Amino acid sequence: MIGFFNPLYDHICRIINRQFNQLAYDRIDQLNSWFTPMVIGALTLAISCKQYFGQPLKCWTPREFSGSWDGYVHDYCFIEDTYFVPNGTEITDVARGDRQINYYRWVPLVLMLQALLFVIPYMIWNVMHKRTSINLKGSLRMYQKQLKTSGSAKANESFAIELTEKLEKINEENRTLAACQTTIHYFLLKILYIFNCVLQMFIIKRFLNLDDYLWGFEHLWNVEFNGTAEHENSIFPRVVLCDFVIRMLGQKHRHTVSCIMMLNMIIEKVYIGLYFWIVFVFIATTTALFTFAIQMLFRKHSLIPTNLKRHDLMNPERTRQFINNYLNMDGVLLITFLDAQFGAYRTSQVVDELVKIFVKNKSSANSLSSLFENKLETYAKVPFVDSNIHISGLKTMNQLPNGGSLGDLKEGIQKIMKIDEVNATVPEEEKKTA
Repeated sequence: MIGFFNPLYDHICRIINRQFNQLAYDRIDQLNSWFTPMVIGALTLAISCKQYFGQPLKCWTPREFSGSWDGYVHDYCFIEDTYFVPNGTEITDVARGDRQINYYRWVPLVLMLQALLFVIPYMIWNVMHKRTSINLKGSLRMYQKQLKTSGSAKANESFAIELTEKLEKINEENRTLAACQTTIHYFLLKILYIFNCVLQMFIIKRFLNLDDYLWGFEHLWNVEFNGTAEHENSIFPRVVLCDFVIRMLGQKHRHTVSCIMMLNMIIEKVYIGLYFWIVFVFIATTTALFTFAIQMLFRKHSLIPTNLKRHDLMNPERTRQFINNYLNMDGVLLITFLDAQFGAYRTSQVVDELVKIFVKNKSSANSLSSLFENKLETYAKVPFVDSNIHISGLKTMNQLPNGGSLGDLKEGIQKIMKIDEVNATVPEEEKKTA
């Protein structure tokens, strides 16, 4: 049954991602940065409506109180602190101070803060990734635009060419960190999500004045399995007491009334549900972080949604070079984002274009490498050539069989041309003498 809803869920997520320009790579990102804040926002709205447009608290007033006094008592007890004393317990001044309950007035504001904290990590990631060598959002937007204007084939080719140019620029500049900078930022995003879950638990504990972080399990156990009546629990009491003073004929008359806190029934369900939801999100995000780390470090090929072996010119060694040296971590990450946004079919088409460019560049590199090697072997026999140029060119040539980039080839060709210039300036008599 779950498998039946997975394609529908993925389709809905892709539509949401396109509408809100979300770069959510997986469902965990969607749970953290979109779904959870939306649910908390809806709960905040419901509690606010109950507080300001409903009757959150209703007190049992003395018989002599008129209707206006009743309204005064209800409003006063809501804005002032109430306290909870279990049935059968004597009410003392000490009990009043220790059992005060004042959190319910601030629940909407605290929930709004909690919803904002779920969004902040994604906002930070959204700013950081724009400063990296590979702009994920810009690349995906360009691909989406070209799909609408130029068609699938042109969009796939343009996307592959643009990505290749960025990857070659990184390789030519020999910036190892730049090739995985976006991936590092994405790992930091996952870590921020985990930190946010811990912070959420801390906020709930301090806000509700709880003893430990396992209060959710203890509360559920006491109410559901131990038989503790819900109205008698001290965290979300249904019946509270309220003290107020009324001046009549110059005299102060102190009253204590019992009030029913209907709002607490809603708040209890909200925070119990939020507690276990945060636990679930924490476990899911931590699992996703370790899974993604293992895949990026040891099994990057599993993230490419296509079978590279079906390409005739892609042997195991070339497949390894294509993933580890050509795409590198940031290239693989961009492919996974493309897969999450546009599906495996379009992503496999883009990968096919990347493979074509890779094989073409590899063939050109092999041809130039052979030509370069023959040139160097010829010049090695010429004694009048500058030895520094010869040694430098030889070092460049030695890099090529180990997966050197086209930048290395260009450098080698420039050195060959320099050798040719030196050779051209030497008189014919010196060449014959040599």
